[in-house]
Amino acid sequence: MRGAIFLGVLALSVAVSTGFGPKAECEEKAEFVIPNFKANWFKAMEYCHYLGLKLTRVRSAEDQLRIEVAINGTDKGVDTEFWTGGNDLGDRRNFHWYSTGGRITWFNWFDVESGYHERRNYVDQADGSCIFLGYQKSDDLWKWGLGSYENGRYFICERNLS
Repeated sequence: MRGAIFLGVLALSVAVSTGFGPKAECEEKAEFVIPNFKANWFKAMEYCHYLGLKLTRVRSAEDQLRIEVAINGTDKGVDTEFWTGGNDLGDRRNFHWYSTGGRITWFNWFDVESGYHERRNYVDQADGSCIFLGYQKSDDLWKWGLGSYENGRYFICERNLS
């Protein structure tokens, strides 16, 4: 018994001193964290807060590209959708980032084709109030969609909200 306890303490001290051992869910310096479970929008927001993070904002094409790189580093494919922190829950079709209250000024909505290959405004015909990232196969690009806060999706937490 004493030998087993000694080996357990020795293994723990080696793990602590060498850095090898169980890792936390997220790296301390990672800009984005993508938990490996689905949640509704409010639970996703709550879990990001639990980690000391916020649901991500996408303020520019550069932001979106960095998020896409993070997504590509996971085992999630193009059939996966991810919640962001954008929504119009407080004022229909006036979109804000919940983490800052700032109005969303850059958009990347799904393209919607109507008859004769005309593009229509996605937001005018979409249901839901919370913004998610999804893959639009016809354009081979990640775009934004709207979903009900009740639906389960993967989500993206952001570390730095500067």
